[in-house]
Amino acid sequence: MISLIKLSEEAFTLYRDQILAIEKASFPSPWGARAFLEEARNPVSYLWALRKGEHILGYICFWMFAGEVHLLNIAIHPQHRRQGLGTALLKKMKSFALSQAIEKIYLEVRPSNVAARRFYTKAGFQERGRRKRYYTDTGEDAIVMSLELFDRSESRAERCGAAGMTFSTSEAQKDFEVSKKRIDLPF
Repeated sequence: MISLIKLSEEAFTLYRDQILAIEKASFPSPWGARAFLEEARNPVSYLWALRKGEHILGYICFWMFAGEVHLLNIAIHPQHRRQGLGTALLKKMKSFALSQAIEKIYLEVRPSNVAARRFYTKAGFQERGRRKRYYTDTGEDAIVMSLELFDRSESRAERCGAAGMTFSTSEAQKDFEVSKKRIDLPF
């Protein structure tokens, strides 16, 4: 059974070696342990992992603030790629964002990362522009991609329901609290 867990500082420490190995296998300039710990402490950051037994299969890290989600990092263990796990993580993030009436998800991706660009395009993201010399390790530009979660012609009340109901972060976090219980994924 695959479950989604919240990577708190404690959980990251427990799975540190596995997460760093996935990160190293996935990116030319991988995050170190310090970067992951900073995200685990950051109040606007969400760091989730897919776990099967005691094995980490992949993870996602994103910020949620100012009505948007900024996807920072997503990676799947090389042996588990092309099995729908990355798509499942994106869907969980999108579902959580929708519960918060978030309007847009955006990210940066290297032009040279053709597989990631294809993955994001398949998930509905569109190229919106570039950030010049964004990647400091190579000086490579970043392609900015975004996904609109709502039709811009709808009013906020229509998006949130007839009463204009929104969900507080604390309510949504209770619904998505993954550090204390398992969320089974539909595979």
